[in-house]
Amino acid sequence: MEKLNLRTPKIFDYTDEAGTVKPRIRFYCVSEGATEESYFYGVRNNKVELNIKNDVYIEVVEKQEGQETLSHPMQLVKACLFQMGRIDLEGNHIPEDKWKENCKWDDFDEKIDQVCVIFDRDYRKLTEALKEIFSLCAQHGIKVVMSNPNFELWLLMHFPNIKQYAPEMLLENRKNLRHQLFSDVSTNKKYLEILVSKNADGYVKGSKLKFEKFLPLIDTAVKQAKTYCEDSYKIVNELGTSVGRLIEEMKK
Repeated sequence: MEKLNLRTPKIFDYTDEAGTVKPRIRFYCVSEGATEESYFYGVRNNKVELNIKNDVYIEVVEKQEGQETLSHPMQLVKACLFQMGRIDLEGNHIPEDKWKENCKWDDFDEKIDQVCVIFDRDYRKLTEALKEIFSLCAQHGIKVVMSNPNFELWLLMHFPNIKQYAPEMLLENRKNLRHQLFSDVSTNKKYLEILVSKNADGYVKGSKLKFEKFLPLIDTAVKQAKTYCEDSYKIVNELGTSVGRLIEEMKK
């Protein structure tokens, strides 16, 4: 598996009329692709509208240039461990007393700050890596934020009455082969992508999100997520997402 490196988070102007606001907590959000990254940029850039306090820093950590297509959850976890100073570039463990000096994130406080790895359950060949992923994350205090089958379930939750869709259909998330699901949609698209596209006109899987279409509906998404599984460990086998819980933690 090719090694993945993360960029230094972009500097963001966290100020108010009184001047610079010192961070109370930082959320480092590391995710699979452009859709998730643009969503959390949207959250970060609209904290006032979302009632997220100004002393909560949201850092969207992107992949290094040329590594945008690398997204296996294990790559994401190991990239985090490297940035946190826990392993070197070769994957060798760094002694605990050297973690702070090897950390690539300025002012990272392991006792307060949250490192969040955001990924989909339906990633190919993920099952055999899950045990190690959960073990490493538990050992190093990394929060697993998973959606089953994928992030589009969370996006769909922004729109009212998600219970109109059969749970088994959402979880299976099959392709529109031979136009069996929708006669007016490409056969290459899957069920959830189609539903999100129909609710948020212009949505394209894997591309940057038009966050303004989702911003007014985030509270709806948080509420609807509670009617499904939100525990990342149980989500391995159940329909649900823990993104709503992450949003709620950012609001505390």
